[in-house]
Amino acid sequence: MAVDQGTYPTPTNPALTGTADTGTAPVTPSTPAMMALPVAPLAPDASTSRKFYTLTASLREIYDDNVNTSHTDPVTSYETQLSPSVLVDFPSGDSDFSARYTFDLTYYSAGTESSSNNKKSSVDYTHEFVAQYQHAFSTRFNFNASEQFRYYTEPSIFESTGTLYRNGGYISNILNGSLSAQWTPLLGSITSYSNTVVRYDEADVALVQNNIENTGTHNFIYTLAPKIGLSFGGIVDEVSYDGDSRGYSNYTAFTGIEWKALPSLNATALGGGSYTELPQTSGVASPYASLSVDWSLGARSELTFHYAHEVTPTDQSEADAQTADRFTANFKYDITPSLSAHLQGIFTKSNIAASFITNSSLKSYDENDYGIDTGLTYHYTSYLSFDLGLVVTGVSSGMESLSYARDEASVGVRGTY
Repeated sequence: MAVDQGTYPTPTNPALTGTADTGTAPVTPSTPAMMALPVAPLAPDASTSRKFYTLTASLREIYDDNVNTSHTDPVTSYETQLSPSVLVDFPSGDSDFSARYTFDLTYYSAGTESSSNNKKSSVDYTHEFVAQYQHAFSTRFNFNASEQFRYYTEPSIFESTGTLYRNGGYISNILNGSLSAQWTPLLGSITSYSNTVVRYDEADVALVQNNIENTGTHNFIYTLAPKIGLSFGGIVDEVSYDGDSRGYSNYTAFTGIEWKALPSLNATALGGGSYTELPQTSGVASPYASLSVDWSLGARSELTFHYAHEVTPTDQSEADAQTADRFTANFKYDITPSLSAHLQGIFTKSNIAASFITNSSLKSYDENDYGIDTGLTYHYTSYLSFDLGLVVTGVSSGMESLSYARDEASVGVRGTY
Protein backbone atom coordinates (compact mmCIF):
# COMPACT_ATOMS: atom_id res chain seq x y z
CA MET A 1 0.00 0.00 0.00
CA ALA A 2 1.11 3.61 0.14
CA VAL A 3 3.29 5.91 2.16
CA ASP A 4 4.60 9.42 1.75
CA GLN A 5 8.17 10.16 0.78
CA GLY A 6 8.46 12.67 3.56
CA THR A 7 8.47 15.77 1.32
CA TYR A 8 5.19 17.47 0.49
CA PRO A 9 3.79 17.17 -2.06
CA THR A 10 6.16 14.87 -3.95
CA PRO A 11 4.55 11.63 -5.12
CA THR A 12 6.14 8.24 -5.92
CA ASN A 13 8.85 9.65 -8.15
CA PRO A 14 9.48 13.35 -7.63
CA ALA A 15 10.97 13.53 -11.14
CA LEU A 16 7.39 13.33 -12.36
CA THR A 17 6.52 16.64 -10.71
CA GLY A 18 9.03 18.60 -12.74
CA THR A 19 11.09 19.55 -9.69
CA ALA A 20 14.80 19.15 -9.38
CA ASP A 21 14.47 16.71 -6.52
CA THR A 22 14.03 13.31 -8.11
CA GLY A 23 14.00 9.86 -6.66
CA THR A 24 13.70 6.18 -7.54
CA ALA A 25 10.30 4.83 -8.44
CA PRO A 26 9.09 1.94 -6.29
CA VAL A 27 8.89 -1.54 -7.75
CA THR A 28 5.62 -3.46 -7.82
CA PRO A 29 5.30 -7.04 -9.13
CA SER A 30 4.38 -5.72 -12.57
CA THR A 31 7.22 -3.22 -12.81
CA PRO A 32 10.22 -5.55 -13.32
CA ALA A 33 8.52 -7.16 -16.29
CA MET A 34 8.97 -4.00 -18.34
CA MET A 35 11.95 -3.39 -20.62
CA ALA A 36 14.90 -1.79 -18.87
CA LEU A 37 14.98 1.97 -19.37
CA PRO A 38 17.91 4.32 -18.82
CA VAL A 39 17.99 5.58 -15.26
CA ALA A 40 18.01 9.36 -15.04
CA PRO A 41 20.32 11.20 -12.64
CA LEU A 42 18.81 11.84 -9.22
CA ALA A 43 18.77 15.60 -9.91
CA PRO A 44 20.02 18.04 -12.53
CA ASP A 45 22.94 20.31 -11.85
CA ALA A 46 22.00 24.00 -11.75
CA SER A 47 25.47 25.18 -12.77
CA THR A 48 26.64 25.57 -16.37
CA SER A 49 29.43 23.02 -15.86
CA ARG A 50 28.83 19.65 -14.20
CA LYS A 51 30.07 19.26 -10.64
CA PHE A 52 29.99 16.29 -8.29
CA TYR A 53 27.56 17.83 -5.80
CA THR A 54 24.23 19.71 -5.85
CA LEU A 55 22.79 21.54 -2.83
CA THR A 56 19.06 22.17 -2.64
CA ALA A 57 16.77 23.76 -0.08
CA SER A 58 13.04 24.35 -0.30
CA LEU A 59 10.52 26.16 1.89
CA ARG A 60 6.78 25.51 1.54
CA GLU A 61 3.62 26.81 3.14
CA ILE A 62 0.81 24.25 3.01
CA TYR A 63 -2.92 24.23 3.74
CA ASP A 64 -4.23 20.77 4.70
CA ASP A 65 -7.97 20.22 5.22
CA ASN A 66 -7.69 16.71 6.76
CA VAL A 67 -4.29 16.30 8.36
CA ASN A 68 -5.25 13.07 10.17
CA THR A 69 -6.90 11.38 7.14
CA SER A 70 -10.02 11.03 9.28
CA HIS A 71 -13.40 9.75 8.10
CA THR A 72 -15.27 12.11 10.46
CA ASP A 73 -14.42 15.43 12.15
CA PRO A 74 -11.38 16.31 9.96
CA VAL A 75 -8.72 18.55 11.49
CA THR A 76 -7.47 21.47 9.38
CA SER A 77 -3.84 22.48 9.62
CA TYR A 78 -1.50 25.09 8.21
CA GLU A 79 1.99 23.64 7.73
CA THR A 80 5.47 25.02 7.19
CA GLN A 81 8.00 22.67 5.65
CA LEU A 82 11.76 23.14 5.33
CA SER A 83 13.67 20.61 3.22
CA PRO A 84 17.45 20.85 2.75
CA SER A 85 19.04 18.25 0.48
CA VAL A 86 22.47 17.27 -0.82
CA LEU A 87 23.22 15.23 -3.94
CA VAL A 88 26.53 13.71 -5.01
CA ASP A 89 27.24 12.26 -8.46
CA PHE A 90 30.41 10.39 -9.50
CA PRO A 91 30.50 9.31 -13.17
CA SER A 92 33.53 7.27 -14.23
CA GLY A 93 33.89 5.67 -17.63
CA ASP A 94 31.25 2.98 -17.97
CA SER A 95 29.85 3.52 -14.46
CA ASP A 96 27.91 6.15 -12.59
CA PHE A 97 27.13 6.45 -8.86
CA SER A 98 24.83 9.07 -7.37
CA ALA A 99 23.23 9.51 -3.96
CA ARG A 100 20.99 12.04 -2.25
CA TYR A 101 20.02 12.74 1.35
CA THR A 102 17.02 14.93 2.24
CA PHE A 103 15.91 16.06 5.68
CA ASP A 104 12.39 17.41 6.19
CA LEU A 105 11.08 19.44 9.08
CA THR A 106 7.32 20.11 9.06
CA TYR A 107 5.49 22.28 11.58
CA TYR A 108 1.73 21.60 11.92
CA SER A 109 -0.46 24.36 13.36
CA ALA A 110 -2.94 21.63 14.42
CA GLY A 111 -1.46 18.47 15.83
CA THR A 112 -1.62 14.99 14.35
CA GLU A 113 -3.20 12.00 16.05
CA SER A 114 0.21 10.89 17.25
CA SER A 115 0.43 13.99 19.45
CA SER A 116 -1.12 14.11 22.93
CA ASN A 117 -3.86 16.46 21.76
CA ASN A 118 -4.60 16.64 18.06
CA LYS A 119 -5.68 20.29 18.35
CA LYS A 120 -2.21 21.37 19.48
CA SER A 121 0.70 22.15 17.18
CA SER A 122 3.32 19.52 16.44
CA VAL A 123 6.58 19.03 14.53
CA ASP A 124 7.53 16.03 12.36
CA TYR A 125 10.99 15.06 11.15
CA THR A 126 11.57 12.78 8.18
CA HIS A 127 14.62 11.42 6.38
CA GLU A 128 15.27 10.14 2.89
CA PHE A 129 18.36 8.53 1.40
CA VAL A 130 18.37 7.48 -2.25
CA ALA A 131 21.35 5.98 -4.12
CA GLN A 132 21.86 4.32 -7.48
CA TYR A 133 24.71 2.67 -9.32
CA GLN A 134 24.93 1.88 -13.02
CA HIS A 135 27.61 -0.07 -14.85
CA ALA A 136 27.96 -1.13 -18.49
CA PHE A 137 30.10 -4.27 -18.68
CA SER A 138 29.93 -3.97 -22.47
CA THR A 139 27.51 -2.77 -25.12
CA ARG A 140 25.49 -5.95 -24.45
CA PHE A 141 25.51 -6.28 -20.65
CA ASN A 142 24.34 -3.62 -18.18
CA PHE A 143 23.80 -3.63 -14.41
CA ASN A 144 21.76 -1.23 -12.30
CA ALA A 145 21.22 -1.12 -8.52
CA SER A 146 19.32 1.35 -6.36
CA GLU A 147 18.70 1.84 -2.65
CA GLN A 148 15.84 3.87 -1.18
CA PHE A 149 15.65 4.40 2.57
CA ARG A 150 12.93 6.67 3.91
CA TYR A 151 11.47 7.48 7.30
CA TYR A 152 7.89 8.65 6.80
CA THR A 153 5.27 10.32 8.95
CA GLU A 154 2.71 11.12 6.22
CA PRO A 155 0.67 8.64 4.17
CA SER A 156 0.60 9.00 0.41
CA ILE A 157 -1.56 7.37 -2.20
CA PHE A 158 1.33 7.59 -4.66
CA GLU A 159 3.72 5.11 -3.01
CA SER A 160 3.65 1.31 -3.11
CA THR A 161 4.62 0.46 0.48
CA GLY A 162 3.04 1.06 3.88
CA THR A 163 -0.58 2.07 4.45
CA LEU A 164 -3.03 4.55 3.00
CA TYR A 165 -3.67 6.20 6.36
CA ARG A 166 -1.76 8.12 9.01
CA ASN A 167 -0.45 5.39 11.32
CA GLY A 168 2.52 7.13 12.91
CA GLY A 169 6.11 7.14 11.71
CA TYR A 170 7.66 4.20 9.91
CA ILE A 171 10.62 3.12 7.83
CA SER A 172 10.47 1.86 4.26
CA ASN A 173 13.62 0.44 2.69
CA ILE A 174 13.60 -0.66 -0.96
CA LEU A 175 16.59 -2.36 -2.63
CA ASN A 176 16.43 -2.95 -6.39
CA GLY A 177 18.84 -4.64 -8.77
CA SER A 178 18.61 -5.53 -12.47
CA LEU A 179 20.84 -7.07 -15.13
CA SER A 180 20.05 -6.62 -18.82
CA ALA A 181 21.76 -8.75 -21.45
CA GLN A 182 21.67 -8.92 -25.26
CA TRP A 183 22.59 -12.57 -25.88
CA THR A 184 22.21 -12.43 -29.67
CA PRO A 185 21.18 -9.66 -32.08
CA LEU A 186 17.57 -10.87 -31.68
CA LEU A 187 17.37 -12.23 -28.12
CA GLY A 188 17.79 -10.23 -24.92
CA SER A 189 16.80 -10.63 -21.28
CA ILE A 190 16.23 -8.63 -18.12
CA THR A 191 16.61 -10.17 -14.67
CA SER A 192 15.60 -8.10 -11.64
CA TYR A 193 15.21 -8.42 -7.89
CA SER A 194 13.54 -6.16 -5.34
CA ASN A 195 13.50 -6.33 -1.53
CA THR A 196 11.14 -4.10 0.49
CA VAL A 197 11.14 -3.84 4.29
CA VAL A 198 8.53 -1.82 6.24
CA ARG A 199 8.81 -1.10 9.99
CA TYR A 200 6.38 1.00 12.08
CA ASP A 201 7.09 2.97 15.28
CA GLU A 202 3.71 2.32 16.92
CA ALA A 203 3.77 -1.12 18.59
CA ASP A 204 0.13 -2.00 17.86
CA VAL A 205 0.50 -1.04 14.20
CA ALA A 206 3.85 -2.83 13.88
CA LEU A 207 2.29 -6.03 15.20
CA VAL A 208 0.09 -6.43 12.11
CA GLN A 209 1.80 -4.26 9.46
CA ASN A 210 5.58 -4.87 9.69
CA ASN A 211 6.43 -6.85 6.57
CA ILE A 212 9.07 -7.96 4.09
CA GLU A 213 8.47 -8.37 0.36
CA ASN A 214 10.82 -10.08 -2.12
CA THR A 215 10.15 -9.90 -5.85
CA GLY A 216 12.14 -11.58 -8.61
CA THR A 217 11.51 -11.32 -12.35
CA HIS A 218 13.06 -12.81 -15.46
CA ASN A 219 11.97 -11.48 -18.85
CA PHE A 220 13.11 -12.56 -22.33
CA ILE A 221 12.65 -10.18 -25.29
CA TYR A 222 12.83 -11.59 -28.81
CA THR A 223 12.93 -9.13 -31.72
CA LEU A 224 10.33 -10.08 -34.33
CA ALA A 225 10.77 -6.91 -36.40
CA PRO A 226 12.80 -3.72 -36.07
CA LYS A 227 9.98 -2.10 -34.06
CA ILE A 228 8.31 -5.15 -32.48
CA GLY A 229 9.55 -7.45 -29.74
CA LEU A 230 7.97 -10.50 -28.09
CA SER A 231 8.23 -10.76 -24.29
CA PHE A 232 7.83 -13.84 -22.12
CA GLY A 233 8.90 -14.63 -18.59
CA GLY A 234 7.84 -14.98 -14.99
CA ILE A 235 7.56 -13.22 -11.64
CA VAL A 236 7.90 -14.59 -8.11
CA ASP A 237 6.54 -12.32 -5.37
CA GLU A 238 6.59 -13.24 -1.67
CA VAL A 239 5.21 -11.20 1.26
CA SER A 240 5.50 -12.11 4.95
CA TYR A 241 4.47 -10.27 8.13
CA ASP A 242 6.56 -10.29 11.31
CA GLY A 243 3.82 -10.47 13.92
CA ASP A 244 1.07 -12.28 12.06
CA SER A 245 0.69 -15.51 10.09
CA ARG A 246 -0.48 -13.79 6.94
CA GLY A 247 1.05 -13.02 3.58
CA TYR A 248 1.43 -14.98 0.37
CA SER A 249 3.69 -16.40 -2.34
CA ASN A 250 2.63 -15.49 -5.86
CA TYR A 251 3.90 -17.10 -9.08
CA THR A 252 3.16 -15.39 -12.41
CA ALA A 253 3.84 -16.37 -16.01
CA PHE A 254 3.34 -13.83 -18.78
CA THR A 255 3.82 -13.14 -22.45
CA GLY A 256 3.33 -9.98 -24.44
CA ILE A 257 4.48 -7.56 -27.07
CA GLU A 258 6.67 -4.47 -27.07
CA TRP A 259 6.11 -1.93 -29.84
CA LYS A 260 8.30 1.04 -30.68
CA ALA A 261 5.66 2.78 -32.75
CA LEU A 262 7.71 5.97 -33.14
CA PRO A 263 11.10 7.16 -31.92
CA SER A 264 9.11 9.05 -29.28
CA LEU A 265 6.42 6.40 -28.55
CA ASN A 266 6.92 3.04 -26.83
CA ALA A 267 4.20 0.65 -25.67
CA THR A 268 4.34 -2.68 -23.82
CA ALA A 269 1.40 -5.03 -23.20
CA LEU A 270 1.69 -8.20 -21.12
CA GLY A 271 -0.84 -10.86 -20.17
CA GLY A 272 -0.81 -14.14 -18.32
CA GLY A 273 -1.87 -15.86 -15.15
CA SER A 274 -0.76 -16.22 -11.55
CA TYR A 275 -1.16 -18.65 -8.69
CA THR A 276 -1.11 -17.41 -5.10
CA GLU A 277 -0.16 -19.71 -2.21
CA LEU A 278 -1.75 -18.65 1.11
CA PRO A 279 -0.65 -19.72 4.61
CA GLN A 280 -4.09 -20.58 5.99
CA THR A 281 -6.34 -21.35 3.02
CA SER A 282 -6.12 -23.04 -0.37
CA GLY A 283 -4.33 -21.33 -3.24
CA VAL A 284 -5.97 -18.87 -5.61
CA ALA A 285 -5.56 -18.61 -9.40
CA SER A 286 -6.04 -15.21 -11.05
CA PRO A 287 -5.26 -13.39 -14.31
CA TYR A 288 -2.34 -11.02 -14.76
CA ALA A 289 -2.16 -8.03 -17.10
CA SER A 290 0.07 -5.00 -17.58
CA LEU A 291 0.18 -2.10 -20.06
CA SER A 292 2.74 0.71 -20.27
CA VAL A 293 2.99 3.66 -22.66
CA ASP A 294 5.82 6.19 -22.79
CA TRP A 295 5.32 9.10 -25.19
CA SER A 296 7.42 12.22 -25.70
CA LEU A 297 5.01 14.75 -27.19
CA GLY A 298 7.71 16.91 -28.71
CA ALA A 299 10.69 18.53 -27.05
CA ARG A 300 8.62 20.27 -24.36
CA SER A 301 6.30 17.57 -23.02
CA GLU A 302 6.17 13.96 -21.89
CA LEU A 303 3.35 11.52 -21.10
CA THR A 304 3.56 8.13 -19.37
CA PHE A 305 0.77 5.70 -18.56
CA HIS A 306 0.76 2.39 -16.72
CA TYR A 307 -1.92 -0.16 -15.84
CA ALA A 308 -1.61 -3.43 -13.96
CA HIS A 309 -3.99 -6.11 -12.72
CA GLU A 310 -2.27 -8.29 -10.15
CA VAL A 311 -2.19 -9.67 -6.62
CA THR A 312 -0.69 -7.13 -4.18
CA PRO A 313 -0.16 -6.75 -0.40
CA THR A 314 -2.99 -5.28 1.69
CA ASP A 315 -3.05 -3.23 4.88
CA GLN A 316 -6.23 -5.10 5.92
CA SER A 317 -4.90 -7.05 8.90
CA GLU A 318 -7.49 -9.82 8.47
CA ALA A 319 -6.55 -10.66 4.89
CA ASP A 320 -3.48 -12.18 3.23
CA ALA A 321 -3.62 -10.19 -0.01
CA GLN A 322 -5.87 -8.39 -2.47
CA THR A 323 -6.34 -8.16 -6.22
CA ALA A 324 -5.82 -4.66 -7.59
CA ASP A 325 -6.35 -2.72 -10.79
CA ARG A 326 -3.95 0.21 -10.69
CA PHE A 327 -3.88 3.08 -13.20
CA THR A 328 -1.17 5.76 -13.18
CA ALA A 329 -0.56 8.63 -15.58
CA ASN A 330 2.02 11.40 -15.57
CA PHE A 331 2.21 14.45 -17.79
CA LYS A 332 4.89 17.16 -17.88
CA TYR A 333 4.84 20.23 -20.06
CA ASP A 334 7.26 23.14 -20.43
CA ILE A 335 4.90 26.02 -21.16
CA THR A 336 7.83 28.41 -21.67
CA PRO A 337 11.56 28.07 -20.94
CA SER A 338 10.81 29.52 -17.49
CA LEU A 339 7.42 27.99 -16.69
CA SER A 340 6.64 24.28 -16.41
CA ALA A 341 3.58 22.29 -15.35
CA HIS A 342 3.01 18.77 -14.12
CA LEU A 343 -0.01 16.54 -13.63
CA GLN A 344 0.05 13.11 -12.03
CA GLY A 345 -2.96 10.91 -11.45
CA ILE A 346 -3.39 7.52 -9.83
CA PHE A 347 -6.40 5.30 -9.23
CA THR A 348 -6.41 1.87 -7.61
CA LYS A 349 -9.43 -0.41 -7.35
CA SER A 350 -8.75 -3.14 -4.81
CA ASN A 351 -10.82 -6.21 -4.01
CA ILE A 352 -10.33 -7.96 -0.69
CA ALA A 353 -11.98 -11.22 -1.73
CA ALA A 354 -13.28 -13.95 0.53
CA SER A 355 -10.52 -16.28 -0.71
CA PHE A 356 -7.91 -13.91 0.82
CA ILE A 357 -9.72 -13.20 4.11
CA THR A 358 -8.43 -14.99 7.22
CA ASN A 359 -11.26 -14.00 9.62
CA SER A 360 -14.58 -15.65 8.82
CA SER A 361 -16.50 -12.74 10.37
CA LEU A 362 -15.07 -10.29 7.78
CA LYS A 363 -16.96 -10.05 4.50
CA SER A 364 -15.32 -9.32 1.17
CA TYR A 365 -15.32 -5.68 0.07
CA ASP A 366 -13.88 -3.26 -2.49
CA GLU A 367 -11.70 -0.26 -1.80
CA ASN A 368 -10.83 2.56 -4.21
CA ASP A 369 -8.05 5.07 -3.62
CA TYR A 370 -7.19 8.02 -5.81
CA GLY A 371 -4.68 10.83 -6.05
CA ILE A 372 -4.10 13.87 -8.24
CA ASP A 373 -0.93 15.94 -7.99
CA THR A 374 -0.70 19.06 -10.14
CA GLY A 375 1.23 22.32 -10.07
CA LEU A 376 3.25 25.03 -11.77
CA THR A 377 6.94 25.83 -11.36
CA TYR A 378 8.45 29.17 -12.35
CA HIS A 379 12.21 28.99 -12.90
CA TYR A 380 13.34 32.51 -12.08
CA THR A 381 16.98 31.53 -12.64
CA SER A 382 18.77 28.20 -12.86
CA TYR A 383 19.34 28.52 -9.11
CA LEU A 384 15.95 29.79 -7.90
CA SER A 385 12.39 28.63 -8.60
CA PHE A 386 8.89 29.17 -7.23
CA ASP A 387 6.01 26.70 -7.30
CA LEU A 388 2.30 26.31 -6.69
CA GLY A 389 0.84 22.87 -6.01
CA LEU A 390 -2.39 21.04 -5.29
CA VAL A 391 -2.71 17.42 -4.12
CA VAL A 392 -6.12 15.75 -3.88
CA THR A 393 -6.20 12.26 -2.34
CA GLY A 394 -8.78 9.98 -0.82
CA VAL A 395 -10.09 6.50 -0.13
CA SER A 396 -13.57 5.11 -0.75
CA SER A 397 -13.83 1.83 1.11
CA GLY A 398 -16.46 -0.85 1.63
CA MET A 399 -15.47 -0.47 5.28
CA GLU A 400 -16.88 3.02 5.65
CA SER A 401 -14.69 3.96 8.64
CA LEU A 402 -11.61 3.75 6.39
CA SER A 403 -12.90 6.29 3.86
CA TYR A 404 -11.63 9.88 3.77
CA ALA A 405 -10.92 12.80 1.46
CA ARG A 406 -7.94 15.15 1.76
CA ASP A 407 -6.92 18.32 -0.11
CA GLU A 408 -3.51 19.97 0.25
CA ALA A 409 -2.51 23.24 -1.40
CA SER A 410 1.03 24.65 -1.28
CA VAL A 411 3.20 27.55 -2.32
CA GLY A 412 6.96 27.29 -2.14
CA VAL A 413 10.41 28.46 -3.12
CA ARG A 414 13.40 26.32 -4.01
CA GLY A 415 17.07 27.16 -4.26
CA THR A 416 19.57 24.91 -6.05
CA TYR A 417 23.33 25.24 -6.35
